[in-house]
Amino acid sequence: MKLFFIIFLLTRYSAYSQQLVRATDVQLVSTTGTKIVMTGGISFIGTSNWLNNGETYLYKNTATSPEGWLDSTGTGVMDAGSTGNVFFNGSFLQSFYGPTKFYDLTIRNTIGDTLLSSCEVKNLLHLDTGYVFTETGYGNDSLLVSNPATTAIVSTSNFTRSWVNGRLSRTGNITAPFYLFPIGKTDSLYAPIKLLKSNTTTSTWTAEYTFAQPFNYLSVFYPPIDHISRVEYWEITSNDQGTTDDDAKLSLSWRGQSRVSATAGIRDSLLVAQYIFRPPFIWDVPGLWLPGNVVGPDSLSGYVTSNAATNNYSYDERRFTLGTFSKYNALPVKLIYFTAIADGNKMRLNWEAANEQDTRTYEIEKSLNAVNYSLLSTIASRQLTQSAYTDFDFAPVMGWNYYRLKIIDKSGSYFYSPVRPVKFDNGLEEVKIFPNPATDFLNVQLPSSYVNKVTLQLYSIDGKFIATHKPSVNSIKLNVKPLAGGTYVLQIIKTNGEAESYPFIKQ
Repeated sequence: MKLFFIIFLLTRYSAYSQQLVRATDVQLVSTTGTKIVMTGGISFIGTSNWLNNGETYLYKNTATSPEGWLDSTGTGVMDAGSTGNVFFNGSFLQSFYGPTKFYDLTIRNTIGDTLLSSCEVKNLLHLDTGYVFTETGYGNDSLLVSNPATTAIVSTSNFTRSWVNGRLSRTGNITAPFYLFPIGKTDSLYAPIKLLKSNTTTSTWTAEYTFAQPFNYLSVFYPPIDHISRVEYWEITSNDQGTTDDDAKLSLSWRGQSRVSATAGIRDSLLVAQYIFRPPFIWDVPGLWLPGNVVGPDSLSGYVTSNAATNNYSYDERRFTLGTFSKYNALPVKLIYFTAIADGNKMRLNWEAANEQDTRTYEIEKSLNAVNYSLLSTIASRQLTQSAYTDFDFAPVMGWNYYRLKIIDKSGSYFYSPVRPVKFDNGLEEVKIFPNPATDFLNVQLPSSYVNKVTLQLYSIDGKFIATHKPSVNSIKLNVKPLAGGTYVLQIIKTNGEAESYPFIKQ
């Protein structure tokens, strides 16, 4: 391994500070069979060059900012001749800003997430553990996999522990099999799509999933559409507008949160709906509908494929979602979150749902092995446009406890929330903040002993005081919409002066 540096690369600070180096015109070289491990951050500037023919491991070993890695060179620090693998490893959020073109890139963060900006993977993207975030704001900022092989994105966890939370771009020139886009939101909403290309001309698609109400969802072309989802949609664009080169059959996935029918015959009424200019703009179905396009074991997972190739992925007609021609396929309820945390000598379960007017009950189920579940309690739905709930398990066992929410509508159809595992130790008290990154609101869930006894203080990452709040309830929703994008710290100060710090990102 040969390392040529203009400045000293790794500088050890205290245990509470991030290692950070500003490298001007640095030449970083690894040869085949060698390994570089960097446990701090580095800024590549000027004419820096990174020739990686071995393995480079990027670790972040503190929770403090800055988050990690910056490439502000003109065309990307990675040398075009690189054939090695870059690993993002560690247990804290890492970021890589800049136009770097990786050869092989492996995401293997055990706990933390990775924030990438305008990066390209030229060979293989490995999504093993940890979630990849791309920056907000529609444009060219996405993670691009330019290798046209359909197998260019792989996962040792079968994408159950790692996917792209944001925009993912793929280049394709193969007509079979399909191109998988492993995308989703947060740590529980894996919402992949598949594209089956119509010809062998090279094109590039960009896809992103959003768990929110689709735009203008009441404007549907009837028949064949009876209604569309009110909880989720995908945005898909291409670089080949006005040609047939981006034509592809599109498969949309569903999950428990999609609330498709539990009856297979009704589930077969699912459609791929696109918001197109007929005119006017309206939700319509590419290729109308035929039976046999729905494939899935149950109401918790599966795919519905468009009957014909979708041939318009322009910015104006970029929106897609699940539709149905059956009034019995519900699709409307939205589970905003479901959490379980240790709270002294009990477990506290919180959830929030929107569009629950047709929801009858919520059943909390518990398991000690994540396989066999039993009913813990039943809560009647308030049947409001949005409502938050709290319930308790007063008899958790020492060790792992598993919880899920069964949401039942008035027709008897139901779906399950993601499973929430919690390792219980009597007296343990947990604080949970989410989502992170946050866009509009940051949820803060506190142990019961914190209510009326702690103070929340919000600071920017440079230490500037922003706001303070003394909570009188367990669950707080902080409005972060006015904050500028960046990293912030939420401090929880106890009456004895002890302080806990929780960093988060505002997108």
